[in-house]
Amino acid sequence: MSLFQTRYITIQVKPNDLNHDHHTNKRTAIGFQFQVKSTDIRVLDVKKDVIVPSKLENTTKSKNILLEDLFILPNRNALGHIFNAYPSPTLIRIENLTAFDIIWSIESTVMNVTNLTFSLNIFYDDDSVSSNTWLLRVAVIPPQRLIDKLFYIILPILIIFISIQMGILLDTTILIGLVKNPKPVIIGFLAQYGLMPFLAMAIAKIFRYSPLYSLALFVIGCCPGSGASNQWTILFDGDVNLSALMSFVSTAASFVMMPLYFYTIGRIYMAELSITVPFLGLCRSLALVVIPYGLGIFISYRSSKIHKIVKNLVKPMMLFLLLFFLIFGSIVNWYLIVTIDLYTALTAPLLPYLGFILGAAIAWVFGLNWCHIKTVGIEAGIQNTGIAFMIMFYSFPQPYASQAIVVPLVVAFLTTKPFWVAYVIRNQIIKYKKRQSKNPKQALPSEVDDKVKSNSNIEQPQINEKIDEQEEIVDLMENFVK
Repeated sequence: MSLFQTRYITIQVKPNDLNHDHHTNKRTAIGFQFQVKSTDIRVLDVKKDVIVPSKLENTTKSKNILLEDLFILPNRNALGHIFNAYPSPTLIRIENLTAFDIIWSIESTVMNVTNLTFSLNIFYDDDSVSSNTWLLRVAVIPPQRLIDKLFYIILPILIIFISIQMGILLDTTILIGLVKNPKPVIIGFLAQYGLMPFLAMAIAKIFRYSPLYSLALFVIGCCPGSGASNQWTILFDGDVNLSALMSFVSTAASFVMMPLYFYTIGRIYMAELSITVPFLGLCRSLALVVIPYGLGIFISYRSSKIHKIVKNLVKPMMLFLLLFFLIFGSIVNWYLIVTIDLYTALTAPLLPYLGFILGAAIAWVFGLNWCHIKTVGIEAGIQNTGIAFMIMFYSFPQPYASQAIVVPLVVAFLTTKPFWVAYVIRNQIIKYKKRQSKNPKQALPSEVDDKVKSNSNIEQPQINEKIDEQEEIVDLMENFVK
């Protein structure tokens, strides 16, 4: 059943059928009670609408009125027998009819899985009751609106486009560094796949996440590094070549590492939820990222012109994608955004935040230089949540898929927020230095010789040029990284 959808259940009752008693033919049905209940009223809103010529009889002035109405048939002494069971019921008295309908409206309000319980109690003139119960499992899945269908069609196309672009921007010459100096890459790999999955499990355990949210956070912890880490590495003066290389290695390794974690440790969560992630579905989700990434590298290797074109167009393209996901994605998934609770918003981002700190600590323990320490920390903390979205959308069954993406939604939105604070401070410092260089408070001393003055005049444009380059990088980051 789709979210925000209303379904109607019509129950047709024939009074004569109520008297079909296989035990004895001596007793006669004098009334009945039919109920439809949801085990979780937040998921399904059940309302009853009786379409039958009937009249409401208040048999007593008592305020103890039952929530469920009793239907009384026009039989002799029926009221007396009903009162033996219920002292003050609300009765709907039925006229002599051959059949009548009871209509129930069921509206889905929240995505989840719940049970509908149908129960029928038949009252007889010997004060006995016959009861029957039926159970129906209902899964409320995402709404099937046109805008949702368009979004889910465009989403994988854009992810493929971004992956190809990141592959093109990767300079193929840096791949040689994997052979010449593999130590930083190996340490980054250990921080990515040896730290983050277990860190996600620890956070879920400490803060007592539900099995579904625990699995969602575990999926994020198993994801490779994101291309956004390359841009933050540039901003914080890290080794961009190492960052790009680690992103490539972790993404390529995800074909092996993610299924390995999913079908070993991940079974703990999937068993609790009684769901399975199909291996082919997982591989398909990874292929949508890894294969285009490799295709982009091949294109860049074959044509250096395309590399330059993409590099020049990356700013407007990233700005467009940012606006698309921010506006269109928010409109489509607003029903998910409003379900984000403060507890999840405060605890889920601990995964990337602790990843930054512990990833850098691992690099420091292994004796890497400060430039590489920053790079490994950034690479470990910034996960590719796009892969997490793809896996949950196309591998998890509904409604678990739509419920689970709340966690990567929070992580993706809050991962780099501490970096943005540092970015704003850094931006102001750069602008301040530029103003100081253009408007010095003190002139050169008069005793400085002409040679020193000449050298100062030569160095000043170079200083301004470097500051302009830094500002260009900062402006690029403002539109490129979110």
